Amino acid sequence: MTLRKKLFFILSFSFVLIIKLYFLITSFCNADFTASHVNNNGDSSHYLSIAKNIYKFHTYADNGSYIANEYATWRAPIWPFVLSFLFYISNSTFWLLLSKIVLETILLTTFLNIYRKRQKLDFTLLVPFLILFIEPQYLKYSFSFISESFNALLILLLTVLFLTLKTTSKFNLAIPILSAIIILCHPVSTFFILTFMGLYCLLNVKKNSKTMVLHGFIFIALLLIWPIRNALTFDKGLYLTASQGATFSKGWNEEVLTNFTNVEGDLANEGLNLKFIKDVDKKLPVNSVLDLSKLYQQGTWNYINQLNFIEKVQIAFKKIKSNFNPFPEKPKLGFFEDLSIVFRILYLVLFLQLIKRLFQFKKFDFESQKDRVFLIVLAVLIGQIIMSIYIYTGYRFNSIYSLCLLFCFIIVNQNLIQKTIHKLF
Repeated sequence: MTLRKKLFFILSFSFVLIIKLYFLITSFCNADFTASHVNNNGDSSHYLSIAKNIYKFHTYADNGSYIANEYATWRAPIWPFVLSFLFYISNSTFWLLLSKIVLETILLTTFLNIYRKRQKLDFTLLVPFLILFIEPQYLKYSFSFISESFNALLILLLTVLFLTLKTTSKFNLAIPILSAIIILCHPVSTFFILTFMGLYCLLNVKKNSKTMVLHGFIFIALLLIWPIRNALTFDKGLYLTASQGATFSKGWNEEVLTNFTNVEGDLANEGLNLKFIKDVDKKLPVNSVLDLSKLYQQGTWNYINQLNFIEKVQIAFKKIKSNFNPFPEKPKLGFFEDLSIVFRILYLVLFLQLIKRLFQFKKFDFESQKDRVFLIVLAVLIGQIIMSIYIYTGYRFNSIYSLCLLFCFIIVNQNLIQKTIHKLF
C-alpha cells in the first residue's frame, strides 16, 4: 500500500472517530447521566439494576439480593451479564457508559479487521465500511445502557463470519453458538436467526449433513439453557423472557389500527386484552409477572380468535407497512432522527435490490459473496416481517440490524463505491 493510500485510510478513520467523539460529547452535554436520573429511566435502569445485582450478588435478579426473581427475566440475559463486567471498572453511570462505548468501538474495529484479513482487502477498500462507526441508529443506542447497539454488533459479527466462510468448508462452529447468543441478547431477532440458520444448514446439507446436525443441536441446546434455567428456578414452564405475553398483547389489540406507529409501537396498554378472559378479576396474580404474562397471552389469543380474516390481515398489514416505512409516523425531533431517515432509505433500497435478485429466477451461487449477502438480507427481511406480524417492531427494535444492513449495502454496491474511490487516486 502506497504512502498516499495509508494516509488516506488514517485520515478517514480519524475523521469518523472525531465525528463519533463529537456526538459523544454532545450527548453527554445534553443528557443527564447522573445515577439518580439513569436509575429512573425505564429500560436502561432495569438493565443496570440486573447487571449490578449480578456484579454484587452473582444472581440474575433486580432486587438487590441473592434471591432470583421473576421480574428480572423480563430481560434477556446476555447484555446484563456483559454489562455486569463493566461494574468492575466503575460504579459511576458516566464511566459505565463511557466503558460501554469504548468496548463497542473496539469490537467494531476488530470485526472490520477480521473481514479485511479474511477477504485480503487493501485498507483503502475498507474505507467505505468506516461509516459503520457513525451509523445513526446504532450510535443513538450506543449512547445508552439498553441492549440494541450490542446486539447490532453481534449480528454484524455473524454477518462477517458467514461472508468469510471458506469455499472448501462452508461452516464454522462459531455460527450456531453466536446465533443462540444473539437471540439470548434480544429475542426480537428470533425469526431472523431461525431463517438464517435454516439457510446456513441448506448451504451445507448435501456435503456436510452430519456437521449441520451437530451445529443444529449446539444451537438448540445453547438456546434452551435459559428457558430451562427459568423453568427450574420458578417452576412455571419454559419461557425465554417474562415479557412475551406483554409484547404479544401490545402487538395485537383494538388500538393497533389507530395508535400503532413505527416510532412508538409499544405504547399500547398490555392489559387491553384481559377483558377477553372470563372472570379475569379472579385470575389476576398477586406477585407473579409470569402468571400475568400468561394471562396477557391467553387474552390476546382470545382477541385474535374473535377477529375475522380481513381484520387480522388489516392489523398485520398495518404493522408490516410501518416496519418498512423509513419516515417516522409520529414526529421525532433531533439530528440523529433526521439522519436515520437517510440510512433507512438505503436499507429499503437494499431490500429492493434483493427482490430484484429474487425475480431473476437464477439459482443462488454460494461461492459468490454478493449472493451470500443477499441470503443475509433475505433472512433480515423475513425475520422483520414475521416479527412485525407476531408482536411489533418499529425503529428501536429494527436498529439491531442497522450495522448488518449498512455492511451488506456497501458490499452489494461496492463496484460503484470502488470506482468512486479509485477516482480519488
